[in-house]
Amino acid sequence: MKYLDTTYKPEMEALKKAKIITGYAVYRAQAHNQHDADLILEVTYTNMAALDNLAERSDAINEKLEGNLDKQNQGYADRESIREILGSEYVRELILK
Repeated sequence: MKYLDTTYKPEMEALKKAKIITGYAVYRAQAHNQHDADLILEVTYTNMAALDNLAERSDAINEKLEGNLDKQNQGYADRESIREILGSEYVRELILK
C-alpha cells in the first residue's frame, strides 16, 4: 500500500492532469482462491484510441516520478517479490439507452 500512496497515486494524478487518463481507482476484493485478485487497480481512458502511443506520451511522466528505465524496472522487480500479478484485462463500460 505504501507504493500505491507514494508512487502510484502521484503518477496517476500526473497522467490525469496531462489528460492521458480520465481516472483511476484502487479496489480491495475478497479473494476466494489463489487465482482471485485481492487488489485491483483500475485506470480509465477516454476510449480505445487513447491507448495508441501510450508509452510515448507517458514515458516522460513516469521517468520524472520513478526515475530512468533501469530504476523503474528494479521497482517492478522489487514489488513482484512481495506479490503475484494475476493478469490484466480490458473492460468497456456499456451505457444503456
